[in-house]
Amino acid sequence: MAYSAPAKDTFTGIFPAFVAVGDEAYAFWSARAARIVDPIQACLADDAALACMLATAHYLTQQGIGTGTDAQMAAQGASGFKRLKSGTLELEKADSASVADMGDWGTTSYGQQLYPMLKACVGGPRVTGTGCVVSGDGFNGFAGVLPPWVR
Repeated sequence: MAYSAPAKDTFTGIFPAFVAVGDEAYAFWSARAARIVDPIQACLADDAALACMLATAHYLTQQGIGTGTDAQMAAQGASGFKRLKSGTLELEKADSASVADMGDWGTTSYGQQLYPMLKACVGGPRVTGTGCVVSGDGFNGFAGVLPPWVR
């Protein structure tokens, strides 16, 4: 059965910055968040609702909806700024490799909270070195011909 997002009242109770979000906007963005959570619901277990709400908050923030600083900056078109100067005030975001590695999720504080949950569930294969790959012809495919004591 497909995962369904928490009710709007539950969402705004947990994230009061979005209390003014319209029903249509909440329905659209929470449905998108539910599609992210659905395939990994079993992995998320008790945190599935939280993950869905964080994804919804992330999407709403990117649209400039909400009262938080991230949303206000997105509404003004300044969400992805590196350096911002206005009169004598100058702001610059420090480069953070960990935030940059999060891709789109790293653009909001909600996405940054969600990313570790998603990464734990969809981490992908781990690739490690296995040493020499020995075939019957004495060639390991990487370093050339194997010495006779390895064959």
